[in-house]
Amino acid sequence: MIKKARNIVLIIGFIILGLSSSYAQFGFGLRIGGASTSLTGVGANMEEFRPEPKLKLVAGGVINYSFGRRIALQTEILYSGKGSAMKYYYQDDVLRGEVSLDLRLGYLAVPLIFQFKMGDRDNYFHFDAGIVFNQLVHTKYTGTILAEDDKGNKVDQIFELDAEPNAQDFGYTLGIGLVANGLLFDFSYEIGARDVYPSTTDGLNIRNRSFKVSIGYIFKY
Repeated sequence: MIKKARNIVLIIGFIILGLSSSYAQFGFGLRIGGASTSLTGVGANMEEFRPEPKLKLVAGGVINYSFGRRIALQTEILYSGKGSAMKYYYQDDVLRGEVSLDLRLGYLAVPLIFQFKMGDRDNYFHFDAGIVFNQLVHTKYTGTILAEDDKGNKVDQIFELDAEPNAQDFGYTLGIGLVANGLLFDFSYEIGARDVYPSTTDGLNIRNRSFKVSIGYIFKY
């Protein structure tokens, strides 16, 4: 699915970049901000799923191409921190109890965003919609389970997962923002379309979700 989506996006992107108009404008810049990240979860062995949002860093570069007064195509290369603490009730044939996990993920993110602008060339609001390709660059995991045996006795144990996170993630993003004489102010929401872990991992089906706020500066040419 990711390869097909990438090919479609590249074709559309080359077509758009091939268009020209008297209002064409190119820009590049930097942004930095923060994200409130969490995980959505479903699974046969996951009951009472309770994610706990974490604050993460988002930072990187921006390339923007406006091919009209109203429409622009923007791509970015970002470091994007994700992950969450979470709790849920786990049960299988051997083990049952409340699981507590802390999952920290770091991605190299490449969004491809279509913008609709309202304003003039240098000062405008914009509404964004696009897709995001994420490449995992680091991960850290800790987990415990307050296990209960057949007699009702409880004891803390280390809870291990039998797989590593998927190396690639793919998601969708929506956002709004303001450009004022080069200054950038953006708010966006991203939801993952692929499980963080392989779907066979202990019934653990979780996906990334994040709300991002950032500021930056863009140079227009």
